[in-house]
Amino acid sequence: MNNNVKKLVLISLYTAIFVVLSIYGTVSFSGMKFTLQNLPIYIGAITLGSAPGAIIGFLGMLINQLVTYGFSATTLFWVLPQTIIGGVCGYLFENKIVKVGGGVKFWITIIVLQVVLTILNTVVIAVDALIYGYYNFIVVFGPFILRIMVSILVGIVYSIVIPVIVKMTKKIH
Repeated sequence: MNNNVKKLVLISLYTAIFVVLSIYGTVSFSGMKFTLQNLPIYIGAITLGSAPGAIIGFLGMLINQLVTYGFSATTLFWVLPQTIIGGVCGYLFENKIVKVGGGVKFWITIIVLQVVLTILNTVVIAVDALIYGYYNFIVVFGPFILRIMVSILVGIVYSIVIPVIVKMTKKIH
C-alpha cells in the first residue's frame, strides 16, 4: 500500500476513534469531564508525526463539536486545543526530543501536555462564556484546580497505556 494512502487511512482511523471516545467514552460530573478521547491524538502524533497529530486533533474535535453542538461562533476556538496538542506532541516525538516509554521524561511530557490542554480548554471556556454572555468567574475558573488534578490523572493513565498501544500498532505502521 502506498505510504501516503496508509497515512491517510491511519489519520482517518485515529480521528474516528477520537470521535467515538469523545461522544461515548466520557464521564461527566459537576462540570468535570473524565475522558480518554485524546488518546488517539497522542498515538497518531507519536507514530505519524506533528502534522498528522494536529490533523487528528482538528478533525476529531471539529466533528465532535458539529455532532454535539452544531456550528457556532466559537466552534473553531474549541478545536484549537486538540490541534495544538496534536502538533506539539508529534513534533516532540518525531524530532526525538522525547522517546516512547522514555522513563520520567516521557511521563512528564505526556502529563504536561494534558495540563496544557486543560489550560487551553479553560481559556476556550472563558472565551465562549464571554461571547455568549454567560461568563461568571466561579463557573469558568472555580473547578480549575480540580480540572488540573483530573488532567494529571489522565496524563498518568496515558503514560501507562501509550507505550503498550504504540508497541501493538507498530505492525500496522
